[in-house]
Amino acid sequence: MTPDDIRQQIELAVVEMIKVKLADGSMTEERSQQISQTVLDTIKPNMSWEDLYDAIFKLDDNCQELSPIVLPYAQQYEQNITQKTIASVENLIKTGKYDAASKLAQDTIHTNIKLKWQGSGRPN
Repeated sequence: MTPDDIRQQIELAVVEMIKVKLADGSMTEERSQQISQTVLDTIKPNMSWEDLYDAIFKLDDNCQELSPIVLPYAQQYEQNITQKTIASVENLIKTGKYDAASKLAQDTIHTNIKLKWQGSGRPN
């Protein structure tokens, strides 16, 4: 999976959400255009993993309607990046590598870490 695959999933989810809200009258056409433009301006093709996650977390800053779409990605980031980093920092501290632990913690806080996709699968 690539960052563009994730971007496309998000864009599709936004389109579906907008269609539902327009159909049930809970969103105006003007608001749907604002949300669409925000998404297109924020997440762009060919972003790196780091830039994509930074952008995803900004989507619902001005468009609270996008929170249900952003939340699963925030949870995934928490589970796959933050929690694993905490374990790594703890291991570095246990081995006396305090500078490395501090740097890793700071990099994680500032989302200044290199991410890569790790998929998993299981046989049918």
